[in-house]
This record gives sequence, C-alpha cells and structure tokens, in this order.
Amino acid sequence: MPTTTKCVIRSIRSVRELGVRYNSTQSSENTLHLNPHVWEGLPADRIFELHNLRKDSLKQNYNPNDDERRAILSTFTSLTKKKAPLDYVYEIDNFKERYMNNTPVKLRGLPPKKSNVEVVASGQTPHDLRRRQELNRVSAFEMPLLAKLRQPYVPESDEETPIELTYYTDFSNEANSSNRRVTLSVALKHLQLNENQTRKFMILAGNKFNHNTKVLKFTIDEYPEPTQNARAAAEKFAKLLNASKDLSDDFSDIPVDTRHTKPWKPSVQFPKEWRRPQDAPVVQNNIMKKLVEHVKQKKDEQYVSKFSP
Repeated sequence: MPTTTKCVIRSIRSVRELGVRYNSTQSSENTLHLNPHVWEGLPADRIFELHNLRKDSLKQNYNPNDDERRAILSTFTSLTKKKAPLDYVYEIDNFKERYMNNTPVKLRGLPPKKSNVEVVASGQTPHDLRRRQELNRVSAFEMPLLAKLRQPYVPESDEETPIELTYYTDFSNEANSSNRRVTLSVALKHLQLNENQTRKFMILAGNKFNHNTKVLKFTIDEYPEPTQNARAAAEKFAKLLNASKDLSDDFSDIPVDTRHTKPWKPSVQFPKEWRRPQDAPVVQNNIMKKLVEHVKQKKDEQYVSKFSP
C-alpha cells in the first residue's frame, strides 16, 4: 500500500474517533434528565429543571424513584431560610416590649415595668387591691419565717411594770380633750413599800388614792398629744414615789385622810336577825329532768366517747 493511502486512512480514523467522542458527550447531556442517580450535588434550580424534563419526556410512563426523591430532598437545606442564632434574653432590658408578641403597639418601646402589679390610674379600688395583695404576700412569704423567732411568752410581773396607762378616744376631733387625756393607775401592793413609806404615799396622793381598792388613779390632759400627757403622768408618779421613799420627814404627825373614799350613801345591810333560812322554798326533785340528763350521759358514753381522742 502506498504511503499516501496510509496517511489518508489514519486521518479518517482520527476524525472518526473524535466524532465518536463528541457524540458520546452530547448524548450524556441529553439523557441527564433520565438518570436521577447523578443529580445529587447539582444546584437546586438545575435539579428541578431536570425533574420537569423527566416528567415531560416520560409523560404517562413517569414514575418517581428513590434517587430522584433523594436528589430533590438534598435541595431543601439550600432553599430554606437560615435559622437565626439563638439569643439569650434572660434579664435583658425591655424584654416584654422587644420580644413578646402579645405586647400592644402603644406599649412597645416603653421603659420596662418594675413590678408585675397592674396599676389603675383612678379610683380608690386599686389602692385597696394593692394593699390586700401586699398583705397576702406578707402572710404567704414573710409570716412563715417568723416561726423561727418564736419564743415562749413570759409576762412581766406586776412588780416590774406596776404602771397602767389608759388612753381614750371618742372618734371626733383630734384636738378634743377626750382624745388626748391619759389615765394612770397603780396598785399599792405592786410598789413594794414598807409601812412608813405606804403611809406617806397615801398622804401625798391625797384624794387621788382610793383607800377601798388601794389604787392610785389620776388623769392628765394638759398637752395636745396623748404621748405628752402619758409622759407627764409617768413623771408625776415618779416624783410621788421618790418622795414617799424619802423618810427624812415621815409625816408621822399628819393623819391619813380617808374621807374622800367613803360613799355618799352607805349601802343598806340586811340584818342578820331577820334571816329565816327555815322559810326558804324547798328545792323539789325534778324526776323528768334527772331522767333526761341520765339518758344523755348514757348516749354520750355509747356513741360519742368512742370518737373522742
């Protein structure tokens, strides 16, 4: 075979090979929509384009397979909106106005509330309601804590606190003398005085001391406030007590005046000679009453006693 013929044959073969390669690449692109197993990893718009081409080409013979479903599902992550990073809003300022969806429009942007108590702008009712709510909080959270501080009650003896102060009020004007007066009363037996001191105390007390009840009692309303009158009464009693304990002059030559304690009209005493106990009515035996009481007692013993602790 001549050399020229060999060269022509080689060139034809090379052209034929190049043609075959070109046709195979073009055919793979044309049949890509029929091979869903190679879709995965392609862009989402390209996958949906191939999916529509596959349905159009197969028409009634179209039947989705797992490879196609898997390729379509792989596009969800790229199509969905990126999730915002989690924000921690604990103790953040204006949390309700900035993050809560149920905040009214007129309340958004306002400074944060410092209390969870609803505030009503008018009327006396909200004030009473807040007062009751505060009492409920105290009784629920603070009063149980007082149990740790409880101690047995030991009242002070009358010798340690002999003074008794009485305050008065008539629910009228505060400047009324009835609202500011204070009465001081002291029993003589609680002062622990000896015989001479007791005698001098009764002489100095004068008509303020009741010899029947052995109680000193006087009232002061000189000052506008009850606390001032109570202080004045306590100071006056202290001066009287100190003077009674000073026996440099025991007033032994002065008698004790008891005329002011005698009643204006003496009580009538029934003469003992007129008493006749033999004429007193005789107590009759009420048999029915005794029988009823006896039945009640038996019933209690039979039914009630077994339920008692």
